[in-house]
Amino acid sequence: MSQSQVLHTENFNVILDSTKRVKGSFIPSFRYRNVKQKFFEIENTADISFKVNRQAFTLANKLEYSRFGDEDILSGGFVYFENRNPLHQNVLLESYALILWQEIRGLRIKYSVGVNARVPLVVNSREGLFAGLGPSYEFERWTYSGTSDPSLIPPDPKPIEVEKIRANLYMNFKSKLSDEFTLDISGYYQPALGNFFSNYRLASSSEITYNFTRNIGLSLLYQNIYDPKPVVPISTLFHDVSVGLNLSF
Repeated sequence: MSQSQVLHTENFNVILDSTKRVKGSFIPSFRYRNVKQKFFEIENTADISFKVNRQAFTLANKLEYSRFGDEDILSGGFVYFENRNPLHQNVLLESYALILWQEIRGLRIKYSVGVNARVPLVVNSREGLFAGLGPSYEFERWTYSGTSDPSLIPPDPKPIEVEKIRANLYMNFKSKLSDEFTLDISGYYQPALGNFFSNYRLASSSEITYNFTRNIGLSLLYQNIYDPKPVVPISTLFHDVSVGLNLSF
């Protein structure tokens, strides 16, 4: 999953088979990105979700090993934890915490906690449409390592720290198109409280998977993040395309 400022958390959630008590996946992948220098990456993402009584828990993590120009780096990753607790027949309370870093864009570290109310809009045996809304707190520490224009870097650059309370609005659609193909599409809108239309982030994620077997699939994933006012001078639009082997249970 791409991260930068936005972690596309809906990629972790499998909702079509409610009879399962435990589900997880292991996704090694290769990636090319359009950043400051040519960037090639091998990464591994793993997540596991399990149910205890009526509650559901998800734990996910990712580590990235990258070639950035002529430099070998551990460029990014995250650790994510989520708890889902049913408040009502049609409302789930999602509480989550994450730690995230992505040096190629200049994000040295991010901490975030939040809570969402999640509502199923359409659910059947082959597809689901969901919406969520809630507040979150975030702390970010940025550097200029992702700035491509040297003239935009101060003579004595120092890390920049920012804290914000944001709203988090998302929608997610998952569909089993056939026995072989599954589709997962999500959209996110994250405005700062008090500045809903002037200080915000947009993100989306689209993934299609061809399933060779019940447990092995090949996934094509496209994600993007749009931040019109980045903390440091980097591109306002970030693209991420990856192909990975999805091993699930």
